[in-house]
Amino acid sequence: MSASPLPGSANEDFNLSGEPETPALELEPLQADRSATAPLQTELFLPADNPEQPETTPQIEFDGMAPPRLAVQLGDGQQLYFQHARTLLESLEAQQVDVHYQCREGYCGSCRVQLLEGQVHYLEEPMAWINADEILPCCCIPRSDIKIKL
Repeated sequence: MSASPLPGSANEDFNLSGEPETPALELEPLQADRSATAPLQTELFLPADNPEQPETTPQIEFDGMAPPRLAVQLGDGQQLYFQHARTLLESLEAQQVDVHYQCREGYCGSCRVQLLEGQVHYLEEPMAWINADEILPCCCIPRSDIKIKL
């Protein structure tokens, strides 16, 4: 075992000693053509269960109040219900309604739909700009029965 001053140190009294550890693992550099030929893999994670048909667990019911179940009518006349989902977008998806979306958080505005009747409540204030008669289903829930045009 040998002792030597630490290279570049101003304090000559400091010594580094000891046996060398195992050699460092050598990694080969990523070749430029490797990234071009490797397929890009992506995964889409959807909820494991349908949010509009949850497991049979009793809901808290207050005297004289039925559990909230709000009607969602589409512009083409199709009738749906919002009851258990976290957002209007989740509810529509669970009932096989195709709504274009990207961010799911109110940033992009790509899920905007026209609100024809009723009121909604935003869980988080949307960042995307929307007209007075539009809503973002990705970040809102109905406050009353609503009618929307996709």
